[in-house]
Order: sequence, then structure tokens, then C-alpha cells
Amino acid sequence: IVLSDGSVRMIEEIVQARSGRLLTLTDQWKLAPAEPSTFVDDGDKPVFKVTTRLGRTVCTTRSHPFLTIEGWRPLAEINPGDHVAVPRCVDVFGKRPLGEARVKLLAYLLGDGTLTGACPRFTNGSEKLRADFREAVGRFGGLAVREETPGDRTPTLAVSADRTELVERRVQFGTLVRGRLVGSRGSARRLASRLGVAPASVTHWCQGETVPSAAVFDDLCAALNVDADELAPEGLPSIRRTERNALTRWLESLGIWGRTARDKFVPGVVFTLARHEVACFLNRLFATDGWATVLASGQVQLGFCSTSERMARQVQHLLLRFGVIAALRCRQVAYRGSRRTAFQLDITDAESIRTFIGEIGIFGKEAALCRAKAALATKRYQTNRDLIPAAAWRQIDAARQGASWQSVGALMGLGDGVNLHVGKRGLSRNRLAAIARALGNQRLHDLAASDVYWDEVVSIEPAGVRRVYDLTIPDTHNFVANDICVHNTAIVLNVAEHAALRADVGVAVFSLEMAKEQLALRMLCSEARVDLARVRTGHLSDREFPRLAMAAGRLGDAPIFIDDTPALSVLELRAKARRLKRDPATKLGLVIVDYIQLMRSSEGRDNREQEISEISRSLKALAKELRVPVVALSQLNRQVESRTPPVPRLADLRESGAIEQDADVIVFLYRDDYYNEDSDKKGVAEVIVAKQRNGPTGTVELTFLREFTRFENREVAPDDEGEDGAGALQ
Repeated sequence: IVLSDGSVRMIEEIVQARSGRLLTLTDQWKLAPAEPSTFVDDGDKPVFKVTTRLGRTVCTTRSHPFLTIEGWRPLAEINPGDHVAVPRCVDVFGKRPLGEARVKLLAYLLGDGTLTGACPRFTNGSEKLRADFREAVGRFGGLAVREETPGDRTPTLAVSADRTELVERRVQFGTLVRGRLVGSRGSARRLASRLGVAPASVTHWCQGETVPSAAVFDDLCAALNVDADELAPEGLPSIRRTERNALTRWLESLGIWGRTARDKFVPGVVFTLARHEVACFLNRLFATDGWATVLASGQVQLGFCSTSERMARQVQHLLLRFGVIAALRCRQVAYRGSRRTAFQLDITDAESIRTFIGEIGIFGKEAALCRAKAALATKRYQTNRDLIPAAAWRQIDAARQGASWQSVGALMGLGDGVNLHVGKRGLSRNRLAAIARALGNQRLHDLAASDVYWDEVVSIEPAGVRRVYDLTIPDTHNFVANDICVHNTAIVLNVAEHAALRADVGVAVFSLEMAKEQLALRMLCSEARVDLARVRTGHLSDREFPRLAMAAGRLGDAPIFIDDTPALSVLELRAKARRLKRDPATKLGLVIVDYIQLMRSSEGRDNREQEISEISRSLKALAKELRVPVVALSQLNRQVESRTPPVPRLADLRESGAIEQDADVIVFLYRDDYYNEDSDKKGVAEVIVAKQRNGPTGTVELTFLREFTRFENREVAPDDEGEDGAGALQ
């Protein structure tokens, strides 16, 4: 997961640290920084590895949602061939400088360097690159380079400590030791006795011929009453012949010294560099293992290859920070008479190639880049990859509000003979933007200008049982992991609290999306009227602690039962609900399911609409059998956002009309201030009763307290927060 300072962390690290500012996708389809409000360790669960056409991968549970053009869908509903959202550009850079010389050396050694043996070596046939490498070594300081060219093999540059500088540092060390001895009127013999060494050793130190071991050096500093930095300003290893040279020690500190070609990786420090230094790093890395070529067909291609899968994926991500889309693939390459696995990045999109040439470049291969640039200039931009999926036509159809396609084409300035290929093909961004302008639809315009690349899923494979972690992001409820957008419930919790605490009715909550710990924490903060973010950070006032304690006591005695089994089947849910109903102590009077699209049917139908229909009928049968209301949450189609205003209606219920048919009551929530920053209904949530079998339909307004994720009746919502949390949902 990329943090806002450019650093990259595993989700486990973020959950354990309980902090991290990361990227989320807003409703305008733009990436923006956000901080999680909840950090979840979900235990060990079966996970699946999702791989996309670009070669990106992520491991998640079956219930974890992915963003599709029609909205968030759990992995259980995603199939190979579907398109999911991944970032087109992760414009995040750090501010920590490393220095051009170190950036170059790191790139060269990761590309064509040997990081094992006595010292670092750089092997490359280009005199220009070797000269640049020598210059960077010289600027590093304290190093020397010697060329090794055995027979007709490729020249190699070996880096070792600069012996001249070593001698100079030793002489300086000896002079300081001798001066301290004279100044303290001590003798070499007494100092040797105190340190437990031979008098000759002290004499050799004073002459700069030898230096003490690390243990004796500390005692020497204490005996002479001098700081270690004064005797050895660059550290004891800088004056010891047997120590590794400064470059090797630096590579060791980065964790890459001793790595073979297959084990190499980009150190974390690179991800926090400023933009120009990341560009320099990629420039020199491509200079070793990259290329630019114009094929006989006229197609331009940039590429990079490495035997390290980890490093290839890291380079793919670093390119994404500039908006360069690269596809990763595995291939077999010839090596010393045999074949071995390599990982290749291909950059074929014209806009990505132009960006690469303009912002990154390849040192030593400028002529090839010039040919590539010239070839691009002769072609009209056309892509068959960065397309909006064909399913977007449904949103366009809703946005045209009955207008004919011919009139839409006319508004776009198209001639009568131009075919829009309605519903058949994916759309280019330019075509969708033109349609959005013609229809005057902001939602479609946002989609055309989005930070999202719709990447095709090519495989979903079981990946065993692993520790699962999750994050809750306020408002947007999604974050970017492994360069893929992934998702993370409020009024039903208020309903559950009211039923259990005010009406003393047992409530069974089947949460297929959120973990029980997340739900419990949300309910606690809602009941106590305390900001969840303040609980997470521990920044609570003296007034808030007793509120939490009192709320915990009330909730602890409340008959609320939470089951967070993922991908729950209808039969499993029915069996668990029956057991609760048979126990008189539970007083079961309400069942909540969050949410219906994450459930699976007992028959495992191939047709998702039929499966949802079966689930809907089964929940209705369960309500009649147990004689308790069943509240089931449902997703809406994405087309609701193409309307202005995007007020939901019955036709927006996702995947099946059976929900509309089976439900006795259908309620939608709408918050105008969520879509309109200038709304005059700030903090107001509209509860739209779209269907009621035994009563009227209409709209009721509630007050939404965002900081507590809590809904309250408007007529009883207090202007100022009371000590006792008055004004609860009645």
C-alpha cells in the first residue's frame, strides 16, 4: 500500500501501527489521500489470488469487493474477463533526497551489478555507461574503481576502498591519538596496560600503521576522553583495511548486499525520493536492462526485463507514479546455454511512451528514443487497452433520457454515417468525454477523466489460508492495494441498536462485509456519541470516557448477536437464525443481512440474477417461518449516479427484479450533501420509502451525524450534544 509520503507498506504493518495516510478513490473517480478510521485483523481465512491483464495481483477473500463499471462487486461475483478498477497514475512522491550519485549507483548495480563476493561489480559493454558509473563512484567518496576485462568478455568495473584516502585517514587517526597522549602526559605503556594490549600496538596506532578493534576502540576513546567521531569522523570501518568499503556498507544498510540477480529488489528509500530522483533512478535502470524499439509494423515499444519478479513489479509501480502504464509478463530467456525465467515490462500505449520519453528517458539510448518519438508523431493516437468497458453504455443510455442516438451524435458533431457502436464496444476516453459534453452530464465527464484504468481479470486462483487484514476508510470506503482499488454500514446498525436497547428485542446481524470487531466498535461509538477517529487515536476528553463506559455497559447487556461468516449461504443463515429463535433467552425479533449480493445460494447457479432471486425468496420464506422482520441491504446499479440528482429508485436495485417483488418494504437512503457541496440540506438524510405493501410511500428526513455515523429523528435531534446522548433514533 502506497502512503502519502511515497513509502510502501504491507497492510499488516499499517494495521499493527494503526496509522497511515493512503490513497482512496473519490466519487469523482479521482485518487486522494485519506486516513483509515478502523484497522482490522480479521484472522486466518481462505484467500484467492486475482491477476489482471497488466500483470497486477492481489490476494483477498471471496467476500472482498472490487470496483467494476457497474459498482462494487464481491470477488465471488467476479469472473475472468471482467474489468476492475486499477489506478492510471499514482502521483505520489517523497521529499527525502538521496543524491544523484547514489541514485545512479543504486540503479546501475540493481540492473547490471553483482552484489555478492568481495566487492560490488558493474558489468556493461557501453563505454558511456561505464564512464557515468565511474563518475558516480568518484562523487560517492572514499572509493576506487578498477577495470577487469578477462579475455573477450564484457568489461567489469570493481569498486573497492580508496587506499590513498585510507592511509590519509589512518595518519590523521595516529596524529590525534599521539596528540591526546602528549596532552594528557600519559605514556604508551600505561595506555596499553589499561587497554590490555601490547605497548607496540599503541605505538603502531600513533604511527597510523594499524588501528584497534571495535571493542578496544571504544575503550581507547574513554581512556583518552575523546569522542569516537573525533578519532574517526567517518566511523571506525573507514580506517580499517579488513572492513568492507563504504559502498558495500551502504548497500548492506539498504538490505540488498548479498542478493543474487533473482533476489534483487528496489530498496524502500527509492519510493520516498523526490520526482526528479525517481526519474533518474528509472533512467539508469532502463539504461542497463531496458530498451526502446520501433517494430517493422511501425509500432513503438519500450521494455524492461529482470529475473527478479519482485523488482519488476516494483519498477511497474514506479512507472505508474508518472502515469506510465506497463504490462508485466513472464517469459523464458536464453542464459549460458540454458533457459531461465524472466519478467518483462512492456510499454506500448502511445501516451505512456510520450510521458516516459519526456519525463524519464534512457541514458545511452537517446537515439532509439528519438526514433520512437518520431514514429509516434506520424500516427493518430488509438488505444485498445485504456478503454471504458462497454457496460458504461447503460449509464449513457440512462443519461440521454429518451433522446435518440442520432440526436446525441448530432450534438457531438458527428455526421449521419458515423456509427457509435452503441452497447457493443468499449469507449475511448475521448469518445466518452464527447458524449458527456453533448448530454451535459457531469458523472460521465468524471468517468472519462478518471484516475482509473479498467484492467481485465485474467485469473482467480486459490492461494491457501492466510492472515487477513482490512481497513475502513471514512466516506469513500475504499483504498488502493497493490495498485488495485478495493472496498470496505450505518443505518442498519442504528436500527439494530434501537431494537435491542429501546425495544428489548433480540437482533441477529449477519455481516458478510465487515468483521464483528468493526461493527462492535462502530455501534459503541454511535451509542456513546463519540467520534470513531478519536477512539482510534486515543485523543479522548474526560467527558468521553464515561460515555464510552456507559455505552459499553448498555451494549454488553443488549441481545445483539453478530455473525461475520464470509460468503454465507442461505441454508447456513437459516440454520443459525433458527437456533437463535429456538432459544427463548435471545428474544429474537429482527434479522439483518449485510448485504444480499455477498450471499451465495444453496444450488450455486451460474446465472447471477437467478441466484439473487433464490436468495431473495429464501429470505422472505425465513421471515414468514420465524415471524420476524428480515432487513436485507442491497447494492444499487451504477446508473443511479448518471442521473441529476442521483436519487435512487426501484429500477436501480441490482441484478434482480425479485427483490422488488419479494420485499414488503423497500427503503432508499439519499444525502444531497454527499453529492452537492453547496447543498442546503447539510446533515440531512432522506429516507425514501419506495414501496410499502401495507402502507403509504413517501420521504422522511433524518438528521445524519457524520462524525458518529448515526441517524436521528430531526424533531428530536439536539442542537448541542447532551451529556446523556439524548436524541437517539426513536
